[in-house]
Amino acid sequence: MGRLSNVLLISTATLGLFFSEPATAGRKPPPDPITQTLEQAGLKELDKEVVRQLGEAIEVGAPLRLDQRTAYPPTTIDNFQPRVLDLTPEVMAQPLSPGDYSIPVIGYCTKWSLHYPGRGLSYKLAPLQGRQGAAIGALLERGTAKGIGPRNLKAMAWRIQGGVPLSRWRPQEREWIHQLIPEYEGELDGDFLEQARATYEKARPLGKLPPFEKMLATLGPVGGEVLDLLRARKILAHQTLAAERMPDLLYGRPRDGLPKTLEAGPNESPSPWSEVRPGVFARVTIIKGDIGHNVLDLRITPQAGIPSAATSDPTTFHIRPVSLTAGGGQGAFPTLKEWFIYLSGLIGYPEGRPAQALILVPYIGIRG
Repeated sequence: MGRLSNVLLISTATLGLFFSEPATAGRKPPPDPITQTLEQAGLKELDKEVVRQLGEAIEVGAPLRLDQRTAYPPTTIDNFQPRVLDLTPEVMAQPLSPGDYSIPVIGYCTKWSLHYPGRGLSYKLAPLQGRQGAAIGALLERGTAKGIGPRNLKAMAWRIQGGVPLSRWRPQEREWIHQLIPEYEGELDGDFLEQARATYEKARPLGKLPPFEKMLATLGPVGGEVLDLLRARKILAHQTLAAERMPDLLYGRPRDGLPKTLEAGPNESPSPWSEVRPGVFARVTIIKGDIGHNVLDLRITPQAGIPSAATSDPTTFHIRPVSLTAGGGQGAFPTLKEWFIYLSGLIGYPEGRPAQALILVPYIGIRG
């Protein structure tokens, strides 16, 4: 029972550094429970627990958390007969009744050390997660709608994912952030990796703990990703580097012998359908993958909810649905733009292939 109490103290202290509420972040902190526990308990028993808890905190506190286990369960759809929509400003403003639709979406990759997804690769849909997941999703959606170049948007999303403080960005990018996502601007100057390093260095002299980088090597995939991130941040923070050059410098040579772009095999299954919102079913078909044309198929059933802009919460991508029949008649149907707000925050994960995860965003005016 005593060891369990010590472990809980460490868990609370470590994770608390990553989830402090803004209202309490400026107060003088109480005596450090990590320090107290390490001084009072058996160091040999708790060293590994400190490392384990810190690894979990790094994963949970990451700006963008990639976890295929969060994918929506697969389901089946019969007799899908879509109406293909060209996304123009006029079409976006029209009411959209229940039915089957195919719409163009652009995919923004979220990883600079894996393979590009090629035509036909099977992808499953999941909610966008991470401490800055809402900021990244809003940036890509609003920036795409405003016509900002996809490579510039991807570079900014990578800087957020890499934890590069906003003060170290290029001036033009900082201005775009101010214009597109002002509600998240104040959150983008922190550095979650430096917070993790500071937490670890505080505990390290009290236990037999290795240097920070060596500790990361013991954390499995999470530690490997952080080590890759530490190497990539020098490029991500380079203010004079053009966005077009970033992929060439960040993407290393594939280490598994596979080609840079992974195409679907002859026996590749199509992407699965999922219920991504109550009464709304979706699947994505990969055509050009990263910053290119892909297709999102939708089935909106009569049981689906209407997105209500008045109850939207920009911090969670959540919009409270109301009954489709509320308001009476077809005039109550939301516009296509409102449906997109309701469906925002979708990410696609490859089915059993080492390709990049893609954040999916409607692309107005895309062809072919």
